[in-house]
Amino acid sequence: MVENGQRITTVAVILLMLPLLSVISYELGFDFAPVASAASDCSHGDGVPSLNQIDDEPEWPMVEDFTMAGSGYLGDEQWGGWERGGEMNPNQDLESLTTSFHTSSVLNNDSAFGLRMNLTTGWKYTICVNLQPLNGSEERPVADVYLMQENDFNKYEWDFDSRHNDWDGMRYDIAHSPPWFQNLVLWHPFRDVHSYEKLDNVEFAVALDHEERSYSIWDDYAEPKTMFLMIESWNNIRDYDAKAQESNYSVDVTVLVEERFSLPNWTVAMTCCGGLLAIMASPFLVHRRYMKAGLVTIESGGGDMMPHLDTEPERPPPAPALTEPPEG
Repeated sequence: MVENGQRITTVAVILLMLPLLSVISYELGFDFAPVASAASDCSHGDGVPSLNQIDDEPEWPMVEDFTMAGSGYLGDEQWGGWERGGEMNPNQDLESLTTSFHTSSVLNNDSAFGLRMNLTTGWKYTICVNLQPLNGSEERPVADVYLMQENDFNKYEWDFDSRHNDWDGMRYDIAHSPPWFQNLVLWHPFRDVHSYEKLDNVEFAVALDHEERSYSIWDDYAEPKTMFLMIESWNNIRDYDAKAQESNYSVDVTVLVEERFSLPNWTVAMTCCGGLLAIMASPFLVHRRYMKAGLVTIESGGGDMMPHLDTEPERPPPAPALTEPPEG
């Protein structure tokens, strides 16, 4: 029994010392704990099929590429408009993206290049965007990359269409309005973090913990909501984005898809609630165990409620009287 206790103590001390050992190994120059790295990155993109190859297999396409160009709304009397190139149809259903692919395009000045994708749970998506100058130019390409949901893309279209018109200062006022108002009218990147601005090379990964769907009280079917990857070279309504560069760039996009294991969402609630219930129930369990501890011996037929002394009394009993006491 003592040896088991010593082993448990030794294991506990070793586990507590592991962080310290990793620091010491770093100072000595060897890797006690190897540096963690992603399961896949953009360096593993060789041999990935093109977008046209993966679209030939499923009944519906998994990805749609498109461009956004045109002058937009110019003013009260002059109406320009913008045009969408490619094969993007917002009303068309897409197959779940489960295959890696790559594609290339030309990003013209004051325009945007986008991919419409149906991301789903159970998969990890590593997205790689690389920009290169055209015509042998040595100028560093600068562009913005955003991943956004379908509802935000509708607001993004309005932003693109009105980019050349200040609308009597309304565009500036909206851009600097309170956050609660911006959440209502402005577009936002996915989870408010997938925005990469003023860059020429972008690498990031995303995984969904639940399906992106739109629900309606009039229909039992939950329509899947697609995601949009936008690479742009125009001045959007955000303050820290790259301005129009007056140059055209070549864009290479690679999306690496790998299957991942994820626990269901209900396991979080079960773990938290189970731990809380265990903490609340522990006093009652200890009390019940304590109260039952003295009943084991009695129920088995041994022991008394009041223990006795097995030794003889140390003081002898008093001697009996020799004569009877007088009767009074």
